[in-house]
This record gives sequence, structure tokens and C-alpha cells, in this order.
Amino acid sequence: MQLDFFNRAPENKKEQTNPVIERAYPQAIKTLKENAISIDEFDGFYDEKKLALHRSMVAKKEARFSHEAHKEYSDVLEAVIFDQCGNGKWFGEQTHAIKTSTFDDYINGSDLILEIEDTARALTHLSLSVDVTFGTTTEADKFAKIKENIDSGDLGKINYFRSSRSTLKGEISHVPQVVMGVEKDTVVKLANLWMDKNEHPELATTLDEHPIRRLLLSEILLQLYTFKNYADKTKRPHLVPIYEKDIQILEDIIRKQGPIDIGELRGDKVFLAIKESLSAFK
Repeated sequence: MQLDFFNRAPENKKEQTNPVIERAYPQAIKTLKENAISIDEFDGFYDEKKLALHRSMVAKKEARFSHEAHKEYSDVLEAVIFDQCGNGKWFGEQTHAIKTSTFDDYINGSDLILEIEDTARALTHLSLSVDVTFGTTTEADKFAKIKENIDSGDLGKINYFRSSRSTLKGEISHVPQVVMGVEKDTVVKLANLWMDKNEHPELATTLDEHPIRRLLLSEILLQLYTFKNYADKTKRPHLVPIYEKDIQILEDIIRKQGPIDIGELRGDKVFLAIKESLSAFK
């Protein structure tokens, strides 16, 4: 049976969580839990020894799990992104979000997979790591891992993949990885709109058209361009077309959205931290 980190009780909170986040958190966990890929789905698909090893690795991570208040913000943001990508409102109808397994979350650092259909109706995938922290080494650690994967020429890997839009199941490799995030004040505002939308569907438009969708797309594109240039500079030419394909698709999504003013979101602390962390690829 797959161990489930979604059911862990909060312990040792080091800071007070905003009441809006406390209100949204149970719904966020429910959303993520109900949609996460389960390792159990791969019984009989993978070798039993491999499954046992992976479950053991997850269990060891679980044993060291320490709940902190900022984790609630990240979980809420992750659930909002999953929901808004799932309904096609933020990144277009051709975009679908997949919630990863606990193994891919803990071991491969992938919170969500963004599945995008290109103009030829082929599917491409982006691995998303959702971040709401600021003032820690989180972003630096995540980008160090991405750099390591580019240097190895392999990019990211998802061990437990399945999609409702294709027959593909199992491991996928050469998956570009990016970090998405916004600061806590922004998450609080999004959480409030998300709960209003869930309780009063007629208010959905306010969240659906929120400029955060442009900020997140800008974060992704900035990283993809940076990683493409780094792969080219470090003589990994086979990786360049992978990044170029995703860049083209995402730029097309932005064109279809039309002009969107992100206003005060330009100064978002996590966005700025992401931009600063990308200097490691220069």
C-alpha cells in the first residue's frame, strides 16, 4: 500500500498560518490527494522489488517529514495551480495538469506535471516544482539539481506517469524541470478567490482571469530560455530542441491570452528570487 503524506497531521509549526490558508488547506489536500498518481496503480506493471524499494524510500522520507507553516502555503498554491490548469482557464484548453505520485514528489522533486498539446496534437510535458518559500536556500537547492540534470544530459525523470489523454504509462525521461512560485501574500489572495469560487461558482471569473497566470508563464519561460542557453553553451545540443519546443508552445499560449498587466506582481519576492537563482546558469 502506498504511504500517503497527505494524511500527516500538522506538527511543530514554527509560525502562525494566515486564517485564509487554514480555511483553504483542507480543500487543497483533498484536491491533491484525490488526483495524485498512486504507486499502487503500478502493481504488476513494475517489478515487485522495484516497487518495494520505492515504497521504502518514500517511507524514509515520511519518517523525517516535518510540517511547517510554509508547507501549507505551498500545498494551497499547488492545488490552485492544479485546479486552474485542469479547467483550462489559466494556460488554455490544450494544457492539463497531472498530480504526481509521492515518489516523484519526494524523490524526483516534481509536484505537478504540465501536459501540453501542441499544434500537431502531440503531447509534451513539463515537470513543475511549486515553491512559496522566501529567504531560504530552497530555490538555490532546486536550481542546483536542475543544473546537475542538464549537465548529465538527462533532464528530469518521472517514474510513475499516466495520463487520461494518452496510453503512455510508466517512466518518462528528458522532462524539462521548472520552479513556479509566488510569495505568501499572493497565495493568501489566490486562496481566498479559490474558496469563493468553490463555494460560489458564479465568482469563478475573478480567479480565472487573475494576472498570476501571466506571472507563472513568465517564470516558466524565463527558466526555459535560461536552461536552453545553458545547454547550448555547455555542449548538450540534444537538449536544445526539447526546450525550444516548449518555449514555442508557451509563447503561443501567451499570444492567445493577449496583453495582461501583472502590475504589483512584478515585485513578487519569490519571482525575484527565482530570477536571482538563474544567475548560476550564466
